[in-house]
Amino acid sequence: MDCPQCHQPLSAIEIETSDGQIHSVAECLNCGGHLLEPYLANFLTIETARNIDSIIPKSHTFPATTPICPKCGQTMPGIKDDSVPQTVTVYNCPNNHGDFFSKNQLLLFKQAQQSKIYYHKLWGIPLRSAFAVLIPILVIFSFATLLPSIIRQVGTSQETRTKASEILTSPLITPISSTQVLISFSTQRPAKTSIRFIEGLTQTYPVSTTPETNHLLSVEGLLPGTLYKYLIVLEIGGKPVATSEYTFSTP
Repeated sequence: MDCPQCHQPLSAIEIETSDGQIHSVAECLNCGGHLLEPYLANFLTIETARNIDSIIPKSHTFPATTPICPKCGQTMPGIKDDSVPQTVTVYNCPNNHGDFFSKNQLLLFKQAQQSKIYYHKLWGIPLRSAFAVLIPILVIFSFATLLPSIIRQVGTSQETRTKASEILTSPLITPISSTQVLISFSTQRPAKTSIRFIEGLTQTYPVSTTPETNHLLSVEGLLPGTLYKYLIVLEIGGKPVATSEYTFSTP
């Protein structure tokens, strides 16, 4: 597979996301750019982004053209969204094959993302949703996106089980500090939601008390270096339905 920007061969490197998952990133040794799986940048820490962008490229000149997706051949336009500042360019495949970052752009994006979160925290200004700081998530109705949301509740009808799988995105954990995280996810339809911790905490937090599609919870007072397990609870037809178990660890 060739680089979207300079069309030289890409190399694969393994990285660890903020929730401890191992993923592959396609790296260009020639221009220093990186092709990431869709939305993977949202799950990286600044330290990981810095390590990825520490590559010293062989070349500092390349055609001033819009990157081309190596998987489908489509032009990758820059994302025009509040989540990406004007000083940073993130190229996105229109067919959802990935996001491309030229040299240093990944680190700049993560720094801008964290700065925005810290700004809202410092001034006590609530983010309307986590999607104000995340690369926009394209809603894809597929088994792959529905699978993480299979419910645990025993004895519910198949119809209720299907409705519970309307969580379209696996929860995104954004660490604010070693004692605070943001948990965000989206649903296909507006829903009331809450999060019930089953390990590390024994507490239920209301997330959306009125039906919403974008859901965001800030959890404070956590213990550093601790594993937490939780369920997302949706109110469907007036009945609470829980998803499968999710986990994260604080830094």
